[in-house]
Amino acid sequence: MELPTDYKKKIYIADDHQLFIDGLRLLFARHPRFEVTGYGHDGNAMIEFFKANPVDIIITDIDMPVLDGISATEHIKQQYPDVKIIAVSMINDYGSVHKMLQAGADGYVLKNANAGELIKAIEFALNGEVYINKEIADILTKGSMFNRSAEGKRITAIREELTQREKEILSLVTKGYSNQEIADELYISINTVKTHRSNILFKCDVKNTASLIRFIVENNLLSG
Repeated sequence: MELPTDYKKKIYIADDHQLFIDGLRLLFARHPRFEVTGYGHDGNAMIEFFKANPVDIIITDIDMPVLDGISATEHIKQQYPDVKIIAVSMINDYGSVHKMLQAGADGYVLKNANAGELIKAIEFALNGEVYINKEIADILTKGSMFNRSAEGKRITAIREELTQREKEILSLVTKGYSNQEIADELYISINTVKTHRSNILFKCDVKNTASLIRFIVENNLLSG
């Protein structure tokens, strides 16, 4: 069945910041080809809305509560491969970009881009192409080269060696928690915290907390 000439492509927006959603709704309210028919603040809301209200395009953040954008994208694409999904995020590390595209996203746009770039990404997707600008392409290229390097393999090995408890402690360390605060937060003894921190320093081959935090952040050690 042929669509009417005035048919507008339906868009759903998933983002945990209402201000960002409101900005996109205002943008598309003035656009002759697109309209926002729904929005939500997490991946589960996206999935549930889509089941009852299919749309043509989904614009989603990655880092959201309950269910992240990568997992939600993978779920929807497995069941509805024709829907176009564009990631719009502040996250610009190789791991996240790579995972989102692997999940089936049709484009990746950073939140510092202008409205024209987002429209361009949507148009690319509707034409059956994947939109990746130069900045995202550079991230993928450098990340791929790094992953093939010896240092990349070492970082991957460290990430895999860290236990779930060690990752929990690392997350609190980066937030500035003291040993006692970590013990209280995780309901473990302060001696247990000290033992874990000693093991973490050994695994990461660093000497002190300052070096550890820098190492964690520079190598995105808590991702994946």
